[in-house]
Amino acid sequence: MGTKAYFMIKMAKRFADDSHYLDAVRELEAMPEVEAVTSVSGVCDFLVKVDAPIRTILVANKIRSKKWIESLRIMEVDTETEAAKAPEVTVAELLKK
Repeated sequence: MGTKAYFMIKMAKRFADDSHYLDAVRELEAMPEVEAVTSVSGVCDFLVKVDAPIRTILVANKIRSKKWIESLRIMEVDTETEAAKAPEVTVAELLKK
């Protein structure tokens, strides 16, 4: 039980080399709230799915504080309960919204 949120993240520096990109992915994946990190192309660099046992904005601010982030947008927040869990949303479905 928790709150699922989807963040679109744009990096401050474009990937000059793979190590900068990989460091960012590792840093995100090391956060206990982060469930999945998907790289995407377009207006953002990553789509990040988080499980926020606390307020979503606190997790967003924790991620936003990384020096390599230019911007972070909260895409969608789903509150789950035991009785009715929100269906999984694919990356393609999120980008269509």
